[in-house]
Amino acid sequence: MGDEFKKIPSHQKQLCLKTVSIHDYLQLTEIKNIIGKKEPIIMIARITSLMLEDPEQGGKLLNELYSVAVKNNYSVFRLGEERIIVAPITVQVEGEKDAMAEKKHSN
Repeated sequence: MGDEFKKIPSHQKQLCLKTVSIHDYLQLTEIKNIIGKKEPIIMIARITSLMLEDPEQGGKLLNELYSVAVKNNYSVFRLGEERIIVAPITVQVEGEKDAMAEKKHSN
């Protein structure tokens, strides 16, 4: 069998996907470290438990995360009520509304 994976050229950075569950506001430092690295990353974070236990701290964490993300050339998107996605600004994220708009234009 042939190679199933192509080698990434050394001048290109590999994009990684990381999933985390956020249970406490104190995890903000860990999240800042994840998106502050030079290697690009897409992070999917489950925020349900924090938002249910302490909505005020959850809102504060999301506001600070947004500020850190923007400074590091990332975007923050909501995935329903339970998750958020943090992705480099170079990654195009298409939601249901975008897909529906695209579908309407193709008819």
